[in-house]
Amino acid sequence: MANECTIFRFTRSVPMREVEMTLHLARMAAASLHGEDRVRIQAPAIVDRINHSCRIDTTRDVGQALSLIFGGYVRHEFGDDAVQVERFASIQTQQPMEVAT
Repeated sequence: MANECTIFRFTRSVPMREVEMTLHLARMAAASLHGEDRVRIQAPAIVDRINHSCRIDTTRDVGQALSLIFGGYVRHEFGDDAVQVERFASIQTQQPMEVAT
């Protein structure tokens, strides 16, 4: 199964408290589309104040919607030059399970 995430990196001039509030607004918008429970379960996101970044799990469509909404909000609020976006994908392989006979 592939896991994907989008990381938004902000310049040091961007107040991370503002980023947290913007993520909250983006979650509300995504919840309007997909439902609050689906956003909570399928679109985990975290703001890292130390590294001036925000990571959103975009493995599922709910996370992709949250990422797009958040990206639009932060670019509008802070400007294109203040935000850098990176997308990461990894493939996890599961160990074969033994079947009892």
